[in-house]
Amino acid sequence: MTGYHPRLLLVEDDEPLAEALQDALEDNGYGVSWAHDGGEALAMLAAAPFAMIISDVQMAPMDGYALLRALGERSDTPPVLMMTAWGTVQEAVMALQGGAVDYLVKPFSADLLLQKVAHYVQSRRPDDGEPVAESTAMVTTLDLARRVAGTAASVMLTGESGVGKEVLARYIHRHGKRAQGPFVAVNCAAIPESLLEATLFGHEKGAFTGATQASPGKFEQAQGGTLLLDEVTEMAAGLQAKLLRVLQERELERVGGRRSIRLDLRVIATSNRDLQEAVGNGRLREDLFYRLNVFPIHIPPLRERRADIPVLAQRFLRRQGPLLGISALPRLSQAAQDALLAWRWPGNVRELENCLQRAVIMANGGEITVAHLGIAAPLPESGPVPEDAAVSALEFCVGGCGHECRWTGYFTDTVTRLGRSGPGTNGRARRHCCARRLCRYPQDPGERGERPARIGQCLAAAVFHGRQVGEPQPSDGGQPEGRPVLSDHAAGAQ
Repeated sequence: MTGYHPRLLLVEDDEPLAEALQDALEDNGYGVSWAHDGGEALAMLAAAPFAMIISDVQMAPMDGYALLRALGERSDTPPVLMMTAWGTVQEAVMALQGGAVDYLVKPFSADLLLQKVAHYVQSRRPDDGEPVAESTAMVTTLDLARRVAGTAASVMLTGESGVGKEVLARYIHRHGKRAQGPFVAVNCAAIPESLLEATLFGHEKGAFTGATQASPGKFEQAQGGTLLLDEVTEMAAGLQAKLLRVLQERELERVGGRRSIRLDLRVIATSNRDLQEAVGNGRLREDLFYRLNVFPIHIPPLRERRADIPVLAQRFLRRQGPLLGISALPRLSQAAQDALLAWRWPGNVRELENCLQRAVIMANGGEITVAHLGIAAPLPESGPVPEDAAVSALEFCVGGCGHECRWTGYFTDTVTRLGRSGPGTNGRARRHCCARRLCRYPQDPGERGERPARIGQCLAAAVFHGRQVGEPQPSDGGQPEGRPVLSDHAAGAQ
């Protein structure tokens, strides 16, 4: 596990060259998305973040120079490396003046390309405070957060405990118009009801016993910035009514005060409850729900975004080493990596961080094994496989499951539903499922490969999303030895 896998956007209309470049980059640990021209690249850039753009110059309908001009209007443009077949000084100057960080003259070697990419990507390594979005589910979630960040709309973040609601709230604040203002968080579930009103709205001197001086509340402290109301559904009903009025009028009066104070801030609320159910049972006022739920974002649990686990694990290992006085970066054994991918993580990201902190302590500077993690991944059980098993397996891409689709008749349907049909589909799908790098399955169905050492990793995506995979079976004429096969139930599902 390398931890950080930068995402690159390749813009090239020559399909054979694009596939060759994609192979070279992916074989060196980069994630690559391919666009045929500048217009398609802009659409992909709006949907997901990229660490770098590698673009050809001569394309239609939007060429590389037009793409550079469009990128110049954005505030968060990644570095752009241009590729040109002309090789003149004028071409290079035009590319650099247009905003490119560097250029390559065709033909060029793969080593030179990798050298330049590594140089410019290194400076964009994500900060530990940024949300991890390697999985499709989190890429979508982060896109929603990025879209709403530039507005003044209130945001409601929902999700199980430990999924990272405050992390996403801070991300929205940092990428919004109030980024220079304060970010103030208050946990509504941790403060006693008798103190929460004064904590939120402030109080004047003598407002209650012990109030020896006036004090601003969290709303005033967040002026010009963002206020996070964490676990807002735990707030008492009476206080919810006061909160509703403050949100509606955009002004407040301190406890014991008579002067109205105008507010200029953004409010983000979070809850780990089902909001509709909370409204139905009276835990959350319906009018407050509509006031807070202007732009809802649900953060999926960790078990539904397993592609994030390796990156999160490396981040936590880098963080725990210095905190615990360990200079060398702890290393996870292959079995430990497989166990992390297979565990259900009921405590989500918080449980993963605590698990790795314990493991670093137990390993005492050595390699982290499964025993150090304190978890035991359950074995797959027999049972039916829903029709979308291969879709999930290919999408989550934690082992050979995507490659496995080819041997059970799911492959064509899977690729179609994932939008990967078209010229070169088979090659791109095989690369997407990481078969070569993770499970080391032979690419040729006629080859007889050794039984993969990481069968558990192949099973993880399907098993823990309610999709069971059968035990590896011996070769029976058409099935290469050592490949897992879907159970008989799966064949019937087709």
